[in-house]
Amino acid sequence: MTAAPTLVPGLEGIPIAESGFSLVEGAVGRLSYRGYSIEDITGPQNTFEEIIALLHDGELPKQARIDEVVKDLQTKRSLTPEQIELARNAAKITHPMFALQAAVAVLGPMVNDFEPHVDTADERGMNLVAKVGHLVGVIAQAVAGRPYEAPKPTDTHAQMLLRMITGNEPSELDTRVMNALLILQADHSSSNAGTFTARVVTSTKAEPEAVVSSAIGALSGPAHGGANEHSLRLFETIRDPERANAQIERMLNDGYKIPGFGHRVYHVKDPRSKVIQKLADEVIKPGTELADLYSIALTVEDVATARLGDRGLFPNVDLFSGCVFAAIGVPTDFFTTLFAASRTVGWVLNMKEQWESGNRIFRPSQIYKGPAIREYKPLSTR
Repeated sequence: MTAAPTLVPGLEGIPIAESGFSLVEGAVGRLSYRGYSIEDITGPQNTFEEIIALLHDGELPKQARIDEVVKDLQTKRSLTPEQIELARNAAKITHPMFALQAAVAVLGPMVNDFEPHVDTADERGMNLVAKVGHLVGVIAQAVAGRPYEAPKPTDTHAQMLLRMITGNEPSELDTRVMNALLILQADHSSSNAGTFTARVVTSTKAEPEAVVSSAIGALSGPAHGGANEHSLRLFETIRDPERANAQIERMLNDGYKIPGFGHRVYHVKDPRSKVIQKLADEVIKPGTELADLYSIALTVEDVATARLGDRGLFPNVDLFSGCVFAAIGVPTDFFTTLFAASRTVGWVLNMKEQWESGNRIFRPSQIYKGPAIREYKPLSTR
């Protein structure tokens, strides 16, 4: 007799792929890329392009390889006037994440038959990394009511994003912080919702642009990438650091789920949040309104950890990242678009890895809970 299937909500604990890019060790609070701890590759000397090379090649790159990636992104980020116009028009009628999802989808070709061209996955993937970042800048300019201004030819990825989003010349400190934020969010195993979505859509043999557009849709949800926006808005609602303790206690008593707190995998403090707090100490100026918001974030950590830490709930990457994004001039609605711009690296690498694994289409089963087969009654007899 065959045993009845067992439902596993959210597929928790079910391996969905073998992957060699990043390892999330939840019990000890460690994240590593290709074996290198995230704390060791987000220092002042590290750039997003360096980590793209590491993730792609599997080894720490020499300067010549980093320069090659810089040049490759600069070359590939160009957009057609039609693509720019579509992104700007979408930005006028919807949230930046939805505008980005639509704009990325129409980067796809006029044909829909990727399998004969799988050998171009690296090229198409790097094109997407370059262009998604550019599109974030295009949408930011439109939302701010500024005319389109192209990236400078010599801009790195971090410099391009800062210049286009803020409209200002990026400082050395802000560029360094942006590089660290991009690195932190570049990959996080193949089993998170966005990357799993990328794997599922890849398994249908879809075009790379459809893969990334679908993953952006998954990332837009507040239970995934959108929590950083919600965290900062919570702090803005509290406003006064003196009120934070009592208000957070009251919210927890009412069963409110604090955005940016708790993680499905990490049962200790998210290692990315530790890196972000170091960045916050550097970039958030004392005595400012943003410093008050960050003080509220720290109070949230203290109060919620005291209440929930024994259940394995601690700050994740989203609790503090909004404060740091805001400190370098990024508007709240663009926190998650920057997450998408960095995570595109992980998505396209997982796409390629999915193809290399044999690319069997995902087809899980279900447990049917509806009625048994019934006799159909014609309309005249019902």
